[in-house]
Amino acid sequence: MEFQRVDKKAKTKWRFSRIMALIFVVLPLAALAVFFGASIAEDGAGTVVGWIVAGVLVVQQVLQIFLYPPIEYIQWQYLIAPDRIEIKKGIFYKTHTVIPISRIQHVAVTQGVLQRPFRLSTVQIHTAGDVMEIQELNTAVAEEICSRLQKRVNVKAGQALDAAAADGREE
Repeated sequence: MEFQRVDKKAKTKWRFSRIMALIFVVLPLAALAVFFGASIAEDGAGTVVGWIVAGVLVVQQVLQIFLYPPIEYIQWQYLIAPDRIEIKKGIFYKTHTVIPISRIQHVAVTQGVLQRPFRLSTVQIHTAGDVMEIQELNTAVAEEICSRLQKRVNVKAGQALDAAAADGREE
């Protein structure tokens, strides 16, 4: 079994969402930094600080738009094995999560507003203590994964019930 990657359209979706963040969050914050920097100091030092803060905010967001999506695409991987699900993700803070099939309570497919135009979905894997996600999958692939996992969960639950019933009869 090999690790799978998320859908290639995820890179475009990530860029789009970060462009939206640039327009609606970062640029207004940068404008505020310049405005308040100019109003703080009469000697012009505040204006320079304001422009530096604004520049750092914009450059950081531009890096997130163009540099991060290809790296994220390479880092985001998942594996669905008969006995477990593994999820690897992260650029600076990498995580590798292993979820035993026997711990899964239920599985769901969700689709956010920004995922819909790209036909992407997220598979949510619910356990007793957490919800793990495999994000940015093609919707058809997400539905198929959800169906497969739900069948495995049902089989494991049936086996557990059979074992519990057998233990009850032996006593």
